[in-house]
Amino acid sequence: MSGPVAADWRQVLQEIWIEGQHLSAVGPGDVTVHLDHAARLAELLDPPTTAVDLGSGAGIPGLALAGLWPASRWILLDAAQRRTRLLERAVERLGWDDRVRVVHGRAEDLGRDPSHRGHHELVTARLFGPPAAAAECGAPLLRVGGILAVTEPPDPAPGRWPADALVPLGLEPLEPAAGLQRFRAVGAPEARFPRKPGVPVRRPLF
Repeated sequence: MSGPVAADWRQVLQEIWIEGQHLSAVGPGDVTVHLDHAARLAELLDPPTTAVDLGSGAGIPGLALAGLWPASRWILLDAAQRRTRLLERAVERLGWDDRVRVVHGRAEDLGRDPSHRGHHELVTARLFGPPAAAAECGAPLLRVGGILAVTEPPDPAPGRWPADALVPLGLEPLEPAAGLQRFRAVGAPEARFPRKPGVPVRRPLF
């Protein structure tokens, strides 16, 4: 693991997340639960070479997974500059500049960037938006065989992820786990996806 504080990365993350609470980038309460959550995700997912954390906020779960998987390279994407500034400070403190990149921008734009479209092995989404938006924005970033991992609420409503609606996105649902829905990219999404910024939320596919 790179960086002078590699051995203390969990403590650094907790300090960053407490700072994030003051910026409304992290919810109230004990921030150690986010480390526990990331550890559970790591048990359910294979370590990727490259990954994207959509709507990363304060780096939950992206930064924590980067710590658990020290060989992985990450893009932490967020549309709010105050959050990306927090993420940049976190990456600098952790000494992970060589493998974790913070991007201020929209997922819809990243999904049309040739250097990212169809490139990544894992896309994570926590509190990113409605299910359809997470699927539409996440799918174009995945290479075939890659995984989209979306954190679910405690009691998700049935029918949140209609399989037929995922076909144009090239996604196949996998067996759900507690608090997590996973999809495998079985093909490239149709060229029209993702649609323009904001459209996946305003006019969801399902």
